Amino acid sequence: MSQEFQAHGKRRSGEEIRSAILDYLHMAAEQTGTGLTAQQIGKAFDIHPTTARFHLERLVEQGEAVRQRKDSDGQSTGRGRPAVIYSPTFMNRVREDMISSLCMALETACPDTDSRDRAALKAGQVWGRALARRSRGNAEKDLSSSMTQTLLDTLATLGFAPVTAEPDSSSLYLTSCPFLDSVNAHPIICTIHLGMVQGLVENSSRAVKNKKASILLTPLSSPKGCFLKVATADNQPRRSLNQ
Repeated sequence: MSQEFQAHGKRRSGEEIRSAILDYLHMAAEQTGTGLTAQQIGKAFDIHPTTARFHLERLVEQGEAVRQRKDSDGQSTGRGRPAVIYSPTFMNRVREDMISSLCMALETACPDTDSRDRAALKAGQVWGRALARRSRGNAEKDLSSSMTQTLLDTLATLGFAPVTAEPDSSSLYLTSCPFLDSVNAHPIICTIHLGMVQGLVENSSRAVKNKKASILLTPLSSPKGCFLKVATADNQPRRSLNQ
């Protein structure tokens, strides 16, 4: 595949190379469900990342692609500037439509706020437990290291671009939200995220399971993004949710 697209990259017509790049973005979205960075496009097409970024930005201007800031390697702990991920427009629209449909179904099934929040929290916890099963390798690590690193790795992979609020702490800022476009219309997305973190933390390691963990999530609490704090029974935050 790379040789084929490198051959396309030798075309010097701007429209031709942008068409090839867009095809490549679609292929990546269909195969992996994710977007690509300018560095990845540059490598695939054998062009400088700055040139790749120029063409990607033109695709954004033309409405063919969307950009989103994410962690540069999908796993770092917030070091450095988050990378920009480019995805084909249809991928973003399909995802937003699906999220909106699921939220509307939940809101219709649970017309009162309390039952809606309970259902959203439960759905998030199921999601978090599924994510925790993928992180079983952390089970034997130190409690704070395992819990924090599992959170950082998982939230970064999901596109939340977490950064630590304090050195060596479990306080994080989520500097990006992959569902931000839907949050205003469907605030229960934040409750689903809270449940996801609860399920993830409480099932990420045996050590965490043996201690009650309390989660504080304050959506969009500062210019840095949403504030997330995880505490064990020895250091409980006063409130479990502040939305």
